[in-house]
Amino acid sequence: MRAYDNLSTFPDVNPTLTRIATDPSIQAVIFSNGTKTMISNSVLRSEDLSPNASVFQDVVTVDEVQQYKPSRACYEHLAKQAGRDPSQMSNLWLVSGNPFDIVGARSVGMRAIWVDRVGAGWKDGATSLRPTAIVHSLEHILKEIQGK
Repeated sequence: MRAYDNLSTFPDVNPTLTRIATDPSIQAVIFSNGTKTMISNSVLRSEDLSPNASVFQDVVTVDEVQQYKPSRACYEHLAKQAGRDPSQMSNLWLVSGNPFDIVGARSVGMRAIWVDRVGAGWKDGATSLRPTAIVHSLEHILKEIQGK
């Protein structure tokens, strides 16, 4: 668990977080299957993440739901924690490199950006649900979210 507090980031993470910090229209939160303490400690103690910890307005975990993503209840919990009506999820974006998370978000009507760092392309054959957008670097997520 101590190693989790020293996570290294990809080179595109900090520049993207810096750009997000300057956009008041984006409410960035961390959404995780981990515990709030574990995630908060990781962000605050990581040499790479801690300089940008203030970009995240909240850490939302599935602890209170007692279910793991991609359960529908988890994404509804995220919406509530973000001050949104769970019946109106289309204005929420999830950014993840995990296909299960993308499918979970899309199944409840959220928009989702899949970060395909290796360029392998979307291959989830278990469902017809697809990401709203696919990027190869976090540097491209703002363009997708802002529709530019």
